[in-house]
Amino acid sequence: MQYLNVSQKNLDLKEFRHRSAAEIDCSILVDQDTTVFREGKPIIVYIANVSNDANQLFDALTQIKYSSSTRTSGLVTSSRIFGYSPRNGIRNAPCRSASLAVESPTQNQILKRFATVAADYYNKTNQDLADRHRQMTNEKVLPIYRMDGSMFTSGIVNHNNPLKYHFDSGNYNGVWSAMFAFKRDIEGGHLACPEIDVAFKCSNCSLVMFDGQSILHGVTPIKKRKPDAVRYTVVYYSLKAMWSCESPGDELERMRSKRQEIELSRKTKK
Repeated sequence: MQYLNVSQKNLDLKEFRHRSAAEIDCSILVDQDTTVFREGKPIIVYIANVSNDANQLFDALTQIKYSSSTRTSGLVTSSRIFGYSPRNGIRNAPCRSASLAVESPTQNQILKRFATVAADYYNKTNQDLADRHRQMTNEKVLPIYRMDGSMFTSGIVNHNNPLKYHFDSGNYNGVWSAMFAFKRDIEGGHLACPEIDVAFKCSNCSLVMFDGQSILHGVTPIKKRKPDAVRYTVVYYSLKAMWSCESPGDELERMRSKRQEIELSRKTKK
């Protein structure tokens, strides 16, 4: 493990936010195991190759059906949510498992199992923060909404997504997310963090852990060497909205009560 000390650059975030990342945005490309420090504190850990049966995870990713959506920046992305989702008031949906658990249970189970792999690396490289993260989950989130007993509640798989610069949102404050990357016949697709002038290679079976809510990040252009080339990233995170989730039975009762309120309101207005 090498150590890299960085300082914060004064960037005009309006210039960077929601624009595509470019390889020239960062002068340093990290391609070996590295812990990045800023002001004496670890802020990013990069592992070049994860050995824990990562090929099994890659195989699972190739068997998942992805959905396309348009982000606020206008970028069309292909992705799939897994783990647990918080309550959705607009749809009157309860806290629940993501639909992948029903559609692809085997692949979903593999994704959940790798939450513990991410947690193990988290423990080894930043024990204090991992302990604080786990304590928050244990105190705030019911066990049924934790992925395989880890500190993570939720995740997303990105499929060939050259994500524009952005900050994550909705996670616990001040903790890390974990991102595995997998590539086949792909060049580029690095994780760029221009505020610290560092990009991470995201080689096949690599792992990056950092706080995406406080560090601006994006993906450099993904260049396919073959038509069927793929780049996946699997991101594990913890949603603050899961703190309000009750047991599945109580969630369903809440949903039924809300539905009754809506129906009564409609009858009153007639």
